[in-house]
Amino acid sequence: MQYRLILAASMAIAVNASPAPMPTKAPSILKARAPAAAGSSVLSAPMTIAAGETFDGGNVMYDRGVSCTGQVEGGDSDAVFILEKGASLSNVIIGPNQIEGVHCNGGCTITNVWWDAVCEDAFSIKKQDDGETTTINGGGATGAEDKVIQHNGGGTVAINNFEVSDFGKMYRSCGNCKSMPARHVIVTGGSASNGKVLVGINSNMGDTASISGVSMTSVGDECIDYEGVTDGSEPSKIGPCSGTGGGSGGSTGTTSAAASTKTPSTKTSSAGSTKTTKSSTKTTKSSTKTKTTKKATKTSSSAAKATKA
Repeated sequence: MQYRLILAASMAIAVNASPAPMPTKAPSILKARAPAAAGSSVLSAPMTIAAGETFDGGNVMYDRGVSCTGQVEGGDSDAVFILEKGASLSNVIIGPNQIEGVHCNGGCTITNVWWDAVCEDAFSIKKQDDGETTTINGGGATGAEDKVIQHNGGGTVAINNFEVSDFGKMYRSCGNCKSMPARHVIVTGGSASNGKVLVGINSNMGDTASISGVSMTSVGDECIDYEGVTDGSEPSKIGPCSGTGGGSGGSTGTTSAAASTKTPSTKTSSAGSTKTTKSSTKTTKSSTKTKTTKKATKTSSSAAKATKA
């Protein structure tokens, strides 16, 4: 009887001493929201959408039939689509077998474009004049080791209701391009989960960021400020953009040139509920390690053509 009591007590101690279960990262909702592919097309060369033209892909999945090369910088020849100035792309799924995704040469519009698996970058604004705006409406991307949206040209990028999961940075203003104009990003709505940084800017170069209404789950920082450089070296990280609360991983604040305004933002708990908070807007700085991006090569402005390999 005494032996049984000792054994029972030992078992109780073992149960009580068992380690707590390891936390699991938030599930990705991107796959559930992305449309099913209506077909597939493997391109032997980038499809170029001419200046001012529009291409609707009908939710076909396009890629290049090549393996991702990781964070090795590619060029225009590695892209799936090249959008010339003012071109539009809609209802397209970018497949996993590609390197550079979509390149824009200024004032582009993409609507409901989805990346099944990001390689080096998903969407790169290679060229853009000051005063021009590239607009992203809906769509989403997953699986980016580093950046999803890379902004090398000038002007503004407006990101509306974009879904991103499992990523390094959703948006990054180039930190070490040869030309470093002031860049501006406006992020409205959408969601982000399982990522490191939502937005990265270089305030010393005049960059600004405005972020509102984004539902964030398991995201390290909302906005990070970097010290942009022009000598090709790696930009240094300054810290959280002012006015965003330091990036708690669950809330969205706002940073912008209009320092006196306030913008509602959302916070998502682990249970999925959402509540509204407010944060003031301020002009901010930004910087994180960013690779030197290559200058985009000029592409033909001929009409878009798809070629199956």
